[in-house]
Amino acid sequence: MGASEEVQKILPIRARKRRNILVVDDDRMMRELLELHLTAAGYNVALAEDAVVAGRMFLASTPDLLLIDINMPYMSGLDFVATLFADATVPMIPVVFMTAHEHFTRHTDELGADSLIKPILKGVLLETVARNLDPKSRNEQVAGGAAYRSLNI
Repeated sequence: MGASEEVQKILPIRARKRRNILVVDDDRMMRELLELHLTAAGYNVALAEDAVVAGRMFLASTPDLLLIDINMPYMSGLDFVATLFADATVPMIPVVFMTAHEHFTRHTDELGADSLIKPILKGVLLETVARNLDPKSRNEQVAGGAAYRSLNI
């Protein structure tokens, strides 16, 4: 077996181990920047421009982490997450909220969820994502979903 044949067998194994992140933001430049940093860090990234598209993508293939903007058209990130996790059949995953308005962090703090303030530094982004994907360090309130299922916004 040649070296290239071995690589072909190894690549699919590595690809399965990559964590999947759904990035939801109505700003195209922000989505692309986040995708650039996250894919360079070894994550698979799917992009959605609003909650409607994100809902379809989430239900088609549940990501390992949801990185979502709070202030978006049609439905806010907070409302989307509350609606999504109100359905007990939807698997709970970690959520990291993004916002340019610091006053929204009060809501995310109540949920026990992480939030990132825009503009987002690359190091802070990658550290926050890694922490939320590590089951040992993840907040059990967020992982358990009780807070989301009772969210009243």
